Amino acid sequence: MKKITGQIILLSLIAFVLHLVWENTQAPLFAGYSSFGQHLPLCFLGTIGDVVFTAAVYLSIAMLKNDFGWIMRLSSKDIFVLVAAGFFFALGIEWRALLFGRWGYADIMPIIPYFQVGLTPILQMTLLLPLSFYLTRTHLKINRHE
Repeated sequence: MKKITGQIILLSLIAFVLHLVWENTQAPLFAGYSSFGQHLPLCFLGTIGDVVFTAAVYLSIAMLKNDFGWIMRLSSKDIFVLVAAGFFFALGIEWRALLFGRWGYADIMPIIPYFQVGLTPILQMTLLLPLSFYLTRTHLKINRHE
């Protein structure tokens, strides 16, 4: 259990750093952006949500596979599932936020035509979710051999 807890903590830390950097980098693409300092608290909260989703995905897959160490055997099929989960989760979040006016886009935000959502928030979860798992597995494998 201690090993699994360590994996979840490491995954969460890696996801936190990746998402915090992405959130703050893409902030100027959203309506109302005025400064890094003003948006840091919002970006921080968004990052916490991203990390919670990442941990939920880990636990969901672990329960489906009945294997809490599955991250060490990350396969191309797992990566595909993570990409798809990240894409559809981000799409749902964007649609909901736009529908309820939680945020909007600046004119410089690239829009995905069919879905009518911003490109960068979709890419964020589509890319960073599997990357977080990959980097976690890589770190664990390197440290296991030291």
